[in-house]
Amino acid sequence: MNCYFEEGEVFTWIRDRERSGENMVVSLKMLKECHRTGSKQAMIAEDIRTGKKYFVKVLFCNDLEQVYVEKESKVQLYSPYIIRIYGGMLDEKNKRFITLVEYIEESDLSELMRGRGIAGDTWNEKMKVRNRIAMKFLLGIDHYMSMYRQDPIVHRDLKPENVLASPDGSVVKIIDFDWVHLHASNVTVMLRREQKGTPGYADPRYWNSYICRPEMDIYSAGLVLYFIYTGKHHFYGNDEIKNYMIGDDYAYQLKEMPGIDDRLSRIIAKMIAREEERYGSIKEVIQDMKEYLMSVRKLPELPEFLEQPQEQKTIRFSYRIGDVKYSPYMKNYRFIPIEFGTKQERSQNGRMSGHILSFYRMDDKVKALILHEDCHIIRKQKEKEVCEGDIFTYAGTNIEILQIKR
Repeated sequence: MNCYFEEGEVFTWIRDRERSGENMVVSLKMLKECHRTGSKQAMIAEDIRTGKKYFVKVLFCNDLEQVYVEKESKVQLYSPYIIRIYGGMLDEKNKRFITLVEYIEESDLSELMRGRGIAGDTWNEKMKVRNRIAMKFLLGIDHYMSMYRQDPIVHRDLKPENVLASPDGSVVKIIDFDWVHLHASNVTVMLRREQKGTPGYADPRYWNSYICRPEMDIYSAGLVLYFIYTGKHHFYGNDEIKNYMIGDDYAYQLKEMPGIDDRLSRIIAKMIAREEERYGSIKEVIQDMKEYLMSVRKLPELPEFLEQPQEQKTIRFSYRIGDVKYSPYMKNYRFIPIEFGTKQERSQNGRMSGHILSFYRMDDKVKALILHEDCHIIRKQKEKEVCEGDIFTYAGTNIEILQIKR
């Protein structure tokens, strides 16, 4: 009999250090049950000490070897557009594996469209939000895909229900990495031969295959973009799903998108085309989307896109992490310590994960984008820019801004 958590129950979660690195211990109080099936349970819990909320996912496993297939707990991605997964704990006594996940109150895209809908009083206002959600969604995919050139991470279940978003697009998070293919993992091949995904969003060509390729996620992402811009599923109803599952031309041809610019429709059409005609990388999709949105002056203001002209004057910038000083020249729009999808610079004491925050320039101002929720501002002089003397903190280490010289 499964030992389910009950509301009000107190439990100490201890991250499995063997699989996740540094230690983490959280005393949790279970607040609300969100989901329960035979082998799975989901709870909202609260840190008794801090009051912070978490999402708790429980997998019951009579065969403890099954926990090696529970790969979501091993997903260590630090992006503002991907849900934070803290790790997993094996509770051998009760034969359950417990994954701790960042808790976000926002609805998924499907719930958002059925409920409050996209914010905005006019078509143009709503399109502005849709563009913001679409670009953040694509940047989240780019983050996990670009972590490794060979054998990249593949989500395998991108769909509207697995993207959380606020009505104004300020918050966008890719969630649910239950069926993820991890880099250099043979688990997908050996233990998950069946294709996982959702009918109507997974590429039918791979439905009965254990092959994992980035093009699978590009296909699914294209159908998610169709949903973002139309509010409708591309394949809907039993008859359409049956025709889609056959895997012929029907599954790879975009329906009409009334009111949507043909240039945007062509991008989405190329995302869901047959693999030999499809985009080869998500970066190509982002580049085409960026060029299109710039051409119509609708590119959302995101730190990732704040590129400066080459003739822009250099800003000399220096900061200190603990006792280590760094003095990069700011010519580009983004620089150390953060650059999405690459190994990060670390402090000499090795304590900094690298995925903490990113400094970037916009014209003659320096700004900051906090990427790790445990990074905080403890001294700030101006609301919308970074100034000399500002201090951030992470893991007991201060990050102090020493100089900004234009």
